[in-house]
Amino acid sequence: MMSEYRLMKWSELEATMSPESRAKIDARVRQTMSRLRLSDIREAVGHTQVAIAAKLKLGQASVSKIESAADMYLSTLRRYIEALGGELVVSARFPEGTVVPIDSLSSTTKARKKRATAKKKALGKKVPGKKVLGKQLPATKSTATKSAATESTASKSATKPTRARSKSTRSNSTR
Repeated sequence: MMSEYRLMKWSELEATMSPESRAKIDARVRQTMSRLRLSDIREAVGHTQVAIAAKLKLGQASVSKIESAADMYLSTLRRYIEALGGELVVSARFPEGTVVPIDSLSSTTKARKKRATAKKKALGKKVPGKKVLGKQLPATKSTATKSAATESTASKSATKPTRARSKSTRSNSTR
């Protein structure tokens, strides 16, 4: 006769375990997770290379190269992880056990800035140097200075008479 099995939630099963068993399982999970490749992570969250390629605006072959790369830019890894729906967190772990997050390299800083800009756009607030709701915002001081300098240079060159090259210059250039 077959015995019946009852499905249990992980939290219920975990509650029946001893602290030692939980510690062993946690260690094995950490060890397994540290060995996962990018493709394993992508598959675990249920995405295909084609879907990630579309989110990254790349070809599927490029996603394959990213997944098999032994070395890459953090920005590439950040974009890949964000396309999976995750967040890249970079930290430094020191021998005495101290862990220091490096926020300038993590997704959180860029994502926060991106969300703030999107929120401002949605509320119709001005975002410097961008179009908001179809209207061009006034240029910043540095942009206005650059465009004024470009216009004055263009107007000077338009009013300057062009000189014909002398015969000696023309003969030297053909030699």
